[in-house]
Amino acid sequence: MTKNEQHTESQKNSNAWPWIAGAILVLGLAVMAGLYWDSTMKVQSVQFEGNHFVSTQDLQLVEVPTGMNPDSMNFGEIRNRFEKLPYVKQADISVSPNGTINILITERQPAALLIDNKKKIYVDDDGIKLPIVPKKTVDVPILYGFRATPMQDTLQSKSFKTISNFLTAVRSNNVADATISEIAWSSSNEGIVALTNQNGVKLIFGKGNFDTRLRNWEAFYGKVIKQKGIEKMRSIDLRFEGQIVTREN
Repeated sequence: MTKNEQHTESQKNSNAWPWIAGAILVLGLAVMAGLYWDSTMKVQSVQFEGNHFVSTQDLQLVEVPTGMNPDSMNFGEIRNRFEKLPYVKQADISVSPNGTINILITERQPAALLIDNKKKIYVDDDGIKLPIVPKKTVDVPILYGFRATPMQDTLQSKSFKTISNFLTAVRSNNVADATISEIAWSSSNEGIVALTNQNGVKLIFGKGNFDTRLRNWEAFYGKVIKQKGIEKMRSIDLRFEGQIVTREN
């Protein structure tokens, strides 16, 4: 390297140092400002997102302290308060620089309408019982065979877990989702028994292998029901591998 080249490189380095020092100074000031903001900022308001079944008025009844620094707040306790509400599955909390607490609500979704005598409630895939909210009804299958009360009791029986798996499979099958209206658990070997929304034809699905049996129902509906008409059928048994057993009117 020549002397001129060494001089040029040294000059570039010397010119860069003021910029580096300035950047470090700005960064330091930003950190100090952030620390000052953290120590002086107070929570001023609460904002909710994601709620549909739970009204904002009901969420506002949950105690969230304001007028204090976020570092002094127990967000885990606040989260637990919201998650005690029936429809609230999860509450995620964040704080904006303007002092607003943002609470993002993830709600439980009804999987079936449970009817027990005259009592009607929703139930989700986890067996959590959910009250019916006026003007916020959901198009889900009707479910029989389980107790609707007490509300705080979760459905945890083996039979309900089988029902839950079946409901999940139904939602993944367009034909089943469009044609099945009522579901019940039979204590006999029939297992899950469903009724079609047209003519109330009895469909027997048993206790497992639901994806395959629902595909068989989809194929049978497309090839046979549409030709013969559903009014010709009384019951359709889909429990057997390689065959579908029908009883016709």
